Amino acid sequence: MRDKLGHINRAVAAILALVWACAGIVGLVGAYAYGRWVLAFPALVALWYAVLWAHVVARARLLTWKEIAVPWRAR
Repeated sequence: MRDKLGHINRAVAAILALVWACAGIVGLVGAYAYGRWVLAFPALVALWYAVLWAHVVARARLLTWKEIAVPWRAR
């Protein structure tokens, strides 16, 4: 089992989750507003990355590769 993250590391992870979520939302809005649907794929990837960082905050530890690939099946 991995060591627990400290408060500062969890705060950094929370900030990263927020930044990636905002980037994903802005990308989706830009894709919709300007009709550039090629922007939707990177925006969805950014949202996925935000979800992964949110998992780091919630679990207070770094994720394993298995948890990154399929976070809904990880324990």
